[in-house]
Amino acid sequence: MIGARRVSLALTLVVLALAAMTFRVVRDGEVALAESDRAFNRGDLANAVLYARRAAIAYAPGAPHTRAALARLRAVAVGSEGAGDVASARLAWGAIRAAAFETRFVVDPYASAREEADRALARLLTEPGSPDPEARAQAFAKTRELLARTPGPAPAASALLLAGLVLAGAGLGVVALRGLTREGRILPRGFWLGLGVFAVGVACWTLAAYRA
Repeated sequence: MIGARRVSLALTLVVLALAAMTFRVVRDGEVALAESDRAFNRGDLANAVLYARRAAIAYAPGAPHTRAALARLRAVAVGSEGAGDVASARLAWGAIRAAAFETRFVVDPYASAREEADRALARLLTEPGSPDPEARAQAFAKTRELLARTPGPAPAASALLLAGLVLAGAGLGVVALRGLTREGRILPRGFWLGLGVFAVGVACWTLAAYRA
C-alpha cells in the first residue's frame, strides 16, 4: 500500500511538472509571436523573422502559436521573394529550416515545412549562377543534396536515448522502492531487478550517444 502511494505521488509530480513546462513553453511562444507581429507591422522583417522563429521553436503539440509562427515565416519568405528581396527571403526560409531542426526529436513536427524551405533555398542559392540550364539544374540538385543532410542525432537514436533515460530512472526507482528498506537493508530481489533495469537503461543511453 505504501509503495502504491509513493508511485501515485511520483506520477502526480511528473504530470504537474510536465504541465508547468508546457505552460511555460506556450507562454514564451505567444510572447515571441506577439513581438513578431509588432515587428512585422512596423516593417522590421529581420526582427519579425527572429521572433517568429523563437515562437516556432517554443513547440507544444497543438499549440496555435506554432502554426501562426510558421505562417508568419512563410509569408515573409514568399512576399520577399515576390518583391525581389532575396536576402529577406533566404533569412525567412532559413529560419523555418532552423526551427525544424531545433524542434526535431523523436518526431519531426515541421518536416513538410522544412522540405518546402529546402526547395526554396536551393532555388534561391542557384538562381544567380550560370545561365546554362543544365549547369543550373546540376547546381540545384547538388544544393538540394547538401540541404537534405540532417544534422544532429537521428530520430531512432533520440528514441533510444529517451528510452535509456526512462529505464535508468525506473531502475533507480525500483531500487529505492523495492530494493531497500527504510533502515537501509538490501532486499535482494528488488535491488538486483532495479539494478538490472538501470544497467539496461545506461546501455541504451550509451548506444544512442555512440550512434548520434
